[in-house]
Amino acid sequence: MSPQEKSNYDEAVLIRRAKENDRAAQGQLYEHYVDAVYRYMLYRLGNQAVAEDLTSEVFAQMLTSIARYEDRGLPFGAWLFRIARARLVDYWRATKRREMHTLALSDEAEALLVSDGPSVESEDYQHLLQALDYLTKAEREIILLRFASELDNQNIAMVVKSNPNAVKSMIRLV
Repeated sequence: MSPQEKSNYDEAVLIRRAKENDRAAQGQLYEHYVDAVYRYMLYRLGNQAVAEDLTSEVFAQMLTSIARYEDRGLPFGAWLFRIARARLVDYWRATKRREMHTLALSDEAEALLVSDGPSVESEDYQHLLQALDYLTKAEREIILLRFASELDNQNIAMVVKSNPNAVKSMIRLV
């Protein structure tokens, strides 16, 4: 999003309009969050097609649920990532995905996360997925929300139902 677009982006106004079924406002919210949600899904799943499908499910649920969204101190982005997280859990339950082992994420993998992300076919992407496999589920969740989806510690804490200091500590440890 360009600086001009950011200055014109008033999320509270867009949410109000989206709740009133304003398709343009819903589209702007989609455009603002779609890349971050997709990156989060892609890094969690390692499968482009499934990440696309789940991302679309997140936004379909956003459209059906936005009328009930209330700002109770939880930013809209955190609310949206809770939906994304729930879709992942549903997917993993359906496919009986197993918990993975613990190790640290390398500096190279972290550098890939903060970039726009490597191509799914690239060797770097495959190395990144392997590095993420060594993290615990909680560590992967926080790392991907922070670096792939670019949420701040406060919003991550709201998504994972923790506190910002615990999130900050986990990011430092990994």
